[in-house]
Amino acid sequence: MYKYGILKVAAATPKIVVGDIKFNQKEILKMLNQTVAGIVVFPEMTLTGYTSSDLFYQQAFIDEAKEALMAIMKETTYEGIYILGAPLDLYGILYNCAIVIQKGKVLGVVPKHYLPNYHEFYEKRWFHTGFKTTMKSIKLFGESVPFGYLIFEDAEQGIRIGVEICQDLWAAYSPSDDMSLAGANLIFNLSASPERVGKIQVRRHLVLDHSRKQMAAYVYSSTGHFESSSEVVFSSHKLIASQGVMIAEDTKPYLESSILVADIDLAAINYQKRQDSTYRDMHMHIQNQYQFVPITFTESNEFTFETTPSQKPFLPEEEEDIALANRLQTFGLIKRIESLPPSSSKVVIGISGGLDSALALLVSDQAMKHLGRSPQDIIAVTMPAHVTSKKSKGFATTMMEALGVTALEIPIADAVNLHLKSIQHEEKDVTYENAQARMRTMILMDLANKHGGFVLGTGDLSEIAMGWMTYNGDQMSMYAVNAGLPKTWVQTLIEYHMNHDYHFIKDTLKGILDAPITPELLENQATESSIGRYDINDFILFHHLERGADENKLIYLLTVSYQLSQEEANLYVTRFFKRFYTQQFKRATLPEGPKIIGISLSPRGQYRMPSDVKRK
Repeated sequence: MYKYGILKVAAATPKIVVGDIKFNQKEILKMLNQTVAGIVVFPEMTLTGYTSSDLFYQQAFIDEAKEALMAIMKETTYEGIYILGAPLDLYGILYNCAIVIQKGKVLGVVPKHYLPNYHEFYEKRWFHTGFKTTMKSIKLFGESVPFGYLIFEDAEQGIRIGVEICQDLWAAYSPSDDMSLAGANLIFNLSASPERVGKIQVRRHLVLDHSRKQMAAYVYSSTGHFESSSEVVFSSHKLIASQGVMIAEDTKPYLESSILVADIDLAAINYQKRQDSTYRDMHMHIQNQYQFVPITFTESNEFTFETTPSQKPFLPEEEEDIALANRLQTFGLIKRIESLPPSSSKVVIGISGGLDSALALLVSDQAMKHLGRSPQDIIAVTMPAHVTSKKSKGFATTMMEALGVTALEIPIADAVNLHLKSIQHEEKDVTYENAQARMRTMILMDLANKHGGFVLGTGDLSEIAMGWMTYNGDQMSMYAVNAGLPKTWVQTLIEYHMNHDYHFIKDTLKGILDAPITPELLENQATESSIGRYDINDFILFHHLERGADENKLIYLLTVSYQLSQEEANLYVTRFFKRFYTQQFKRATLPEGPKIIGISLSPRGQYRMPSDVKRK
């Protein structure tokens, strides 16, 4: 149910019969006893049916609902928290309530704030609003139970749960808005929502936007067509969203009970909240005093994901987003070119025949086309050394010729040998490798001076994270067009270009995609044999920077998503953390470059870290 800050939640729609409380009781029990979630929310007025109308006036009906509630509490084998909707008569006044229960105990009762009384809704005929109630507790089953403005909190695990009912979501200022400012990071909504054409989209946008602005997860469950259809047909729409992203959704109508289950990373939500200054500043606007009701979640060894975490979490599902990333890169470069005097606005770029330089060259070509300039204003330079392969050099040459850029070939072997000889260095070690990278950068910088241009950097976000770059070598440029994209994105964009505007060099781009990733600074050098697979490192980068996952959680996620052994996962995480935190000095002086996805390692734009930080 709960592990490493990840909580399994469920939205349930039971098959009910309006007015037949005994039937509803049995169906709810059946669903509870079968669910694996840590928390499950049922629809509004689950026990009675939302459309019971004037039955709500009858004492026997209200009493029967309470008896069913007690029976469920005694008979269920479910040990998690469940939230049921029921009418409660409090001192002669009827309230539409959400009742939060665990292990035979009512943890608290939350009344509905906003009662719709227009069109097909007539709730004020029966119920009283809980808005601005002064009641702090009520008597229920002989116990004093918290009532009103409640947040259910596991302080140790950082879980804070708020509850609202149906119309509360649609209000201009929802109760959950206030709860989130008071610290709630998980909101549940019990609903009975009539369906109509177009309403699914409206409901979806509401839930998504609430989860976004509240920096929380939002779990919504509506009753199904089981309600009376004498005036309207009800929806069984179920939604689970987190911070503006839909985690799970079910819009289908069912003839039987249905449940939607998803995993919510509350630790990731808390991580994002700590970073958001707007959220912190809004705390002064809390409207109500909340009682914090203690709850407890324990780690579950048997926890399994509803959906295995994506092996490539950075990548989007829609091609539209891939096209947008390309557009952002292109127009970022266009702006940089436009900002420079014409005498120094040519693009100078080193082409290795690898992924990063290929993408940077394609972006440069697009930028020049948008500006109506000649491809000859791109000065593309291949700088072979002793270990440069014929294949990679061939890829570079083919691309430059096909795009019609100004192509230069400047071998660096003799210059590197002369330099190494001048410092009396003969070994083929890191000095030998870095001398080649710095020689290439010096050549590009000097060519930029000679031809009136600026050096376009090609390094990507994955290399920046791992420090897989030579300080004052390929680390340096005047504009780093790939700096906002991890390697998995670079590969995706190469494939996108291959199948769109650059199909005329499809074979070359396919060859670049399929070739082993290598800096070609030593014989038979493969990057991934040194630092591990890029897709796995990107997975770690995403969960560490975007979701705040620590070492233990990352190891766990790798064993689940990639089926790595504990030892393999530990090696990847240990190696990543060592490289990430010891290589900060290279990021401290990074050139400017466009932010494309949610994270950036720019020392100016997003990521702040001293170079001498110690993190083991």
